[in-house]
Amino acid sequence: MSNKLKLAVLAVTALIMFQDMPSVFAQEISAENTMPPLQIVNQTGIKVVVQINHADIIPKNGISKQVMAVKNLYDQYTALGMKPGKDYEIVLVFRADGAQFLLTDEAYDLKVPQPHPKGNSSMAMIEVMQKGGVKMYECGTAMKLKGYEVKDILPSSRIVVSGIGAIIDLEKSGYLMVTP
Repeated sequence: MSNKLKLAVLAVTALIMFQDMPSVFAQEISAENTMPPLQIVNQTGIKVVVQINHADIIPKNGISKQVMAVKNLYDQYTALGMKPGKDYEIVLVFRADGAQFLLTDEAYDLKVPQPHPKGNSSMAMIEVMQKGGVKMYECGTAMKLKGYEVKDILPSSRIVVSGIGAIIDLEKSGYLMVTP
């Protein structure tokens, strides 16, 4: 038998053997897809440091996509009845281009390139999370590189010498690092 004929027989055999596979996979996916959403299982002893390092915003409202992702996590923890400081700790480290999201409204309008809505659209989410026990750190290196001054930063946030250094210290202290 020639190599071409062997290859053709092999191809036809494979088609016959696997002709029902797509429907099997579809059934498995469909069955999995109809199950209730997975919930957060670990609800105590959680320590998370989140790196906010991009200027990506939601175009229609100017809110940081990374800040919104953390707010979603915060809301899930709250809905589960988890208590900050007892069940979980969240620290956001604003560095690189993400440093702009800890600016006051006035500084945001002056120092962040347009176009964007008036003021810091992420501030309301940040303030809610801060009141709920989430800590906010601003990278001092990013501040220097971007020309931000202490008066430009939200007063309830903490300035750290280096955002990366703070992340490393927090990781070594048992925090899990996430970059949404």
